[in-house]
Amino acid sequence: MMWLSSSSRALLITQLLFQLCRQSSQFSTTVEQKTLPPLSPAPQTIDNPNIQLDGSWSTAKQALRNPNCSVVSISGLDHHLSTLQSYFCGEDAPSDVDLRMRVRCCGNGNSTNSSTEISYVDCASVYQTIMSPPSTTGWRNKNNNNKITTSDINTEQLNNNPINPCIQALQELALGVHSLTDGPLQRTVTDIHMRVVCASTYSANDPPFHTDKCPLRGYVTLVGPGTEYMDSTCRPWEYVALRSLGVDGLGLVNGEGRLKMASELEFIVMKGDYYDASVPEDDISMMKKNKKKLWSRAEACVHRSPPGNNAKRVILSLDLADGGDDQEWEERGRKRNWRVGMTQRKSHLVS
Repeated sequence: MMWLSSSSRALLITQLLFQLCRQSSQFSTTVEQKTLPPLSPAPQTIDNPNIQLDGSWSTAKQALRNPNCSVVSISGLDHHLSTLQSYFCGEDAPSDVDLRMRVRCCGNGNSTNSSTEISYVDCASVYQTIMSPPSTTGWRNKNNNNKITTSDINTEQLNNNPINPCIQALQELALGVHSLTDGPLQRTVTDIHMRVVCASTYSANDPPFHTDKCPLRGYVTLVGPGTEYMDSTCRPWEYVALRSLGVDGLGLVNGEGRLKMASELEFIVMKGDYYDASVPEDDISMMKKNKKKLWSRAEACVHRSPPGNNAKRVILSLDLADGGDDQEWEERGRKRNWRVGMTQRKSHLVS
């Protein structure tokens, strides 16, 4: 192999790994490659009877329980997403901002502190931080615990002026994504992490395919190219090919028709490595659990940031706060590229 170029050696090694994985008996289970039909709206009531969610969250929750389903598109959110676009992408919108904050989605049992009211206050904090920025630029954490607080939010003013369409849109997405908690996560996950990235110039050259180290991620591109994702689960040798060769690996996995790009203003929910649904304890479910122990990405959505060349891009992502990554931050005025080999979980990039 000494006379081969580095790219040729990488291709040969990947092909060998691909063949070895295919011959492995422990991963011989076939996975049905099936694109789920569009989800129809199914309003869901939360703990406050005066509010209903508009998106098809209940239908999505049922669809995600299918081990062969790795990603769903939420319908019924057109008005909310258009509102967010008008606020965060207009002429007066901020640029080169990266904000990640916690939004509490569960109340404490008191009528005065329902999940609706608490989440509205936290979403208002996200809104005010984005739209009413401090005079300084750079990196900013509000306290020594790396947490951004909501102490600067005037709750009395919010109560007197409760109707803000942008805050309501953020709240719909926060409560909707949280409503997708299932199985053991229902008892442990009370919050979500909301991230808003407004990039004036988005540049990316062949970003890597990856899966998210979280249970679920909700994602929408308000302006710019949407994320690219495989519309069905990937087996280990397929992930090796995509991770190593990028789009060149699609030919090895018959994946040309499976790679999709999310549309602008399309809200998708992608399974991560830590998704765990409530399923009956039968032989089939036990087999699936054992398979996931061997292959942690068995149900996760394989995706990547889209290639880009200095175009504006604004995205919003929401992760279930499972305790794996509780970082919160606010960054302003820094232009950067989405680079090969870096993903969001432990770096300040987003796919």
